[in-house]
Amino acid sequence: MTVKGRKTATYKIIKKEYGNIYQFYCDISGALVKETIPYKRKEPEEELEAAWEFEGKDCFNQCHKCGRWVMDVMYNPDTHNCVLCSPIEDIPDFCPRCGAQIAGLAVFCHNCGVRLMYGGDDDEKDG
Repeated sequence: MTVKGRKTATYKIIKKEYGNIYQFYCDISGALVKETIPYKRKEPEEELEAAWEFEGKDCFNQCHKCGRWVMDVMYNPDTHNCVLCSPIEDIPDFCPRCGAQIAGLAVFCHNCGVRLMYGGDDDEKDG
């Protein structure tokens, strides 16, 4: 999925009578990264832009290759790309799909079962 040109991370709006709360999510893991204070503007586009610029944007990295907005553990700072476009060569501490912490040299994520992007025997499955 290429998202080049998209101005914000994936988000949900929680409508409240005193304004809208924005929840911004990592485009790879789907993890909630930032929930904002309530915003109330005349135009929905202005409201989203304010929530993103004042609170959301600083919590994300944008992949220079595909444009995804991702949290730090899903970003390869050496290449300025997300871990799907440019896997990290070192053994990762977190699963690139769900963000779960990885203990040791696991071949599969213990949380979601995805094959990790490094070494290991194809027949192994780490519980």
